[in-house]
Amino acid sequence: MEWVETTARTIEEAKDLLLDQLGVDEPETEFEILEEPKPGLFGRTKGQARVRARVRPKTPPSRDDRRRRPAKGKDKAESTNDAAAPAEKKAQAEKAPREPKASGNGRAPREERAPREERPPREETGPRLASDVAATESEAFLQGLLDSFGATATITITVDEEGDLSAELVGDGLGRLIGPRGGIISAIEELTRTRLQHVASGGSTPRFRLDIGGYRASRRPNLEVLVDEVIEKVRTSGQPHVLDVVLAGERKLVHDRVAETATDLRTHSEGEDPVRRVVLSPA
Repeated sequence: MEWVETTARTIEEAKDLLLDQLGVDEPETEFEILEEPKPGLFGRTKGQARVRARVRPKTPPSRDDRRRRPAKGKDKAESTNDAAAPAEKKAQAEKAPREPKASGNGRAPREERAPREERPPREETGPRLASDVAATESEAFLQGLLDSFGATATITITVDEEGDLSAELVGDGLGRLIGPRGGIISAIEELTRTRLQHVASGGSTPRFRLDIGGYRASRRPNLEVLVDEVIEKVRTSGQPHVLDVVLAGERKLVHDRVAETATDLRTHSEGEDPVRRVVLSPA
């Protein structure tokens, strides 16, 4: 499976976009962090996260095998040439590693490049932010946001077995914090992640999910019903259908739902955020 690359404001957002593009679950995906956004002033970040991903190979070769194979083949070839070639050919073989630099293509010899290609990119520059610290910081940030809106709500933050956070705001008059199709929830969620990245000072942070007034919890079953209706429509008409789903998490739900219940159909995403859509069509 070839690598697919994207950029986004945060690593988590980039991963969501890649999962949506690949149409698979995260455990089935292999990620490489190519570039991280840098922490800036007042909780802001500089630059964008650049991440690539692919469907995880079923039987990947070990790192030692990947590193050893090119060198082994080259050493064998060189030893054979040294044994069979006369002195002049041997001298040319000794000069061969310097030829790529002389050709002007900028590439180093294969035996020098192999270890660098196999070295995984650094996903973090410091220790992971502790879940209890992340919970305290995210609660304080959300409370400050509520105060600035003049809203009152109960903030509940839970930590799962992997140390990731789920926050829920419950109260009256929170509609303006939800926004059309949950767009404001996504914005607040992203701001909270940015705050945690600032606190982590270059280290990694726990994953953070936010729901307000149970919007996302109720949205999932409604979206599943909608997808089932569209599946039957595509089967009957034989024509593709575009689902007006703009959030990355919801697009992934559509991909998963079709993969689980309609093997005779396929899905793919079209367009660019924030107007990216999911298309259902016959396989």
